[in-house]
Amino acid sequence: MKKYLSTLAFISILLSFVSCSNDDDNTNIPITACSTESDGGIYQSCGIDFVSSISLSEMGATGGNDSWGWTDPSNGKEYVIMCLNNGTAFIDISTPESPIYLGKLPTATENSSWRDAKVYQNHAFIVSEAAGHGMQVFDLTSLRNVTNPPQTFTANTTYTGFGNAHNIVINEDTGYAYGVGTSTFGGGPHFVNIQDPTNPVAAGGFISDGGDAYSHDAQVVTYNGPDTDYTGREILIGSNQIEIVIADITDKNDPKTISTINYENIGYTHQGWFTENQRFFFIRR
Repeated sequence: MKKYLSTLAFISILLSFVSCSNDDDNTNIPITACSTESDGGIYQSCGIDFVSSISLSEMGATGGNDSWGWTDPSNGKEYVIMCLNNGTAFIDISTPESPIYLGKLPTATENSSWRDAKVYQNHAFIVSEAAGHGMQVFDLTSLRNVTNPPQTFTANTTYTGFGNAHNIVINEDTGYAYGVGTSTFGGGPHFVNIQDPTNPVAAGGFISDGGDAYSHDAQVVTYNGPDTDYTGREILIGSNQIEIVIADITDKNDPKTISTINYENIGYTHQGWFTENQRFFFIRR
């Protein structure tokens, strides 16, 4: 009989997003305060102020699907890691009003509408739905030395234990990356030891018991929530299309399903995230 995280409550919510966009592909748009009035402004009720933008055309791309970030620990500079259809762009946003497009790491194989990146130990780990892409590893500290942007970057190494992947998850506490939506382990998490970032090592994987093994997205944490049975354990929560899967993956050689969770009016279980106290998990479907 499957054991449930006894005191961990799960809330299913449908997130609605307000699209704050400008029809013009402008790079140098002046700062525009968000409007809370019904004045017909393009940023009406968004809750943010528009500061600046960099167009897809400036990055030499026709599409983008995701982004992540990195703060340089040596000087506090902030960077955007932008996932494009043909590679990954790096943008210095230390001065938000004047972002600098530093250049692009091209896709490892072919173009794809889907790419994802996460950061560990000052390295970006990048996956894509592009066939045979694997996981690119890029040393972000090299961005400090860009003097004549934009430039074309090269991956420091590429992990080829899987080909395409829809998403990548990293637990910075343990130094493990998890490719999800790959062709391995039924689309469930593919474990990779990245404690030595430029020497990633395959570490197994996980297929959930019954239901749907394919993870569209996931979160992995070192659990410190209200259920003391799992304190200090490495817990994965997978958004697996038709359900939520909770697993204890502390022992990479023996990962175990804790529970699977369904909910009313289920749609495509897209992704989710813990609250800071790890009591609630919010689902987007």
